[in-house]
Amino acid sequence: MWNNYTTFLIVRVKLKWHRWFAFPVPFWVADEFCEALAELAWAGEKTLKCIPYHKDHKDRKLVSWINTISPSHLMDGLHNMVLELSRQKGLDIIEVETGEVKVKISLK
Repeated sequence: MWNNYTTFLIVRVKLKWHRWFAFPVPFWVADEFCEALAELAWAGEKTLKCIPYHKDHKDRKLVSWINTISPSHLMDGLHNMVLELSRQKGLDIIEVETGEVKVKISLK
């Protein structure tokens, strides 16, 4: 049926001498994007774990964070946050004003 209500993430940007530019993003798009990023992070994590460490200490530090922090779990956490936010209606998330630029992110 067409009567299902879709939650949108509305990103509004205003420059000092221009009107508001609004970018509506349906939550199902953000959900699919986070799911794809989690799968991509998992594949990258598995690939980087197979690469042997270099003897140089600086290079080892750059790659060793993958063993301590799982990028795929971070993306899963982001995906869960998007799912929780999709249940909210009429919520202003961020409103930032710096100099000539004003950005507002809200749920509708």
